[in-house]
Amino acid sequence: MTGGSLADRVVLVTGSSRGIGAEVAVKAGAEGATVAVHYHRSRAGAERTIERIRAAGGAADAFEADVADGAQAEGLVAQVLERHGRLDGLVNNAGRTLVGPFLETSADTWEEVIRTDLTAAFHTCRAALPSMLERGSGSIVNLASRLAQMGVAETAAYSAAKAGLLGLTRALAKEFGPRGIRVNAVAPFVTVTDMTAGLVDSNEGSRRLRDAALGRFGRADEVADTVLFLLSDVSSLYTGQTLNPNAGAYMP
Repeated sequence: MTGGSLADRVVLVTGSSRGIGAEVAVKAGAEGATVAVHYHRSRAGAERTIERIRAAGGAADAFEADVADGAQAEGLVAQVLERHGRLDGLVNNAGRTLVGPFLETSADTWEEVIRTDLTAAFHTCRAALPSMLERGSGSIVNLASRLAQMGVAETAAYSAAKAGLLGLTRALAKEFGPRGIRVNAVAPFVTVTDMTAGLVDSNEGSRRLRDAALGRFGRADEVADTVLFLLSDVSSLYTGQTLNPNAGAYMP
């Protein structure tokens, strides 16, 4: 990246008050984008992300929405378009993890995970695509997971949602590629964030670490670098792809 690969572009990153989303937002701002920082509950986290973006020389503002609610997800995109007049990049990062026995997963919990991790992207993409199509360009990046690509016990709802996100990615890439829109996915391994601290330090974390050829978990900034690549014109030939910053924990 040159420090200006996203200059004059507007990028919305859902779930960017912390974790991978925050790192994507900060790096996008450093590359010249005006960043729409989305949060649900943590306004303070969103403000910290905005401070980091501005410190890196970028511009940003905050938008609140519960993307598990379809109307709010579409309203989020509408607010960004109203304020900035365009949307060049959309990163569907907001998500909810769930680990537990399948037979103990309630229907309500299942639906909540699917709404947050899959259906939200349906709504944000549907709201963002018309603006992108008007200009004949745009990049959408969906944050999936290694769990979408392989079987891991007691992750049924999360794995199913993320696998659906990969299918959505490919279908939209086929439909809108001829009109200048690129749609890709990123499927990381366990990434060290505040959300994964319990897993990283657990016996299950140690077990998963054995899968990694590099012998370590990823960092949020490393995953963000992959997302930034897909947002920029450096990846102009990439669409319908799933990139795997996973330390060799899954080799398709």
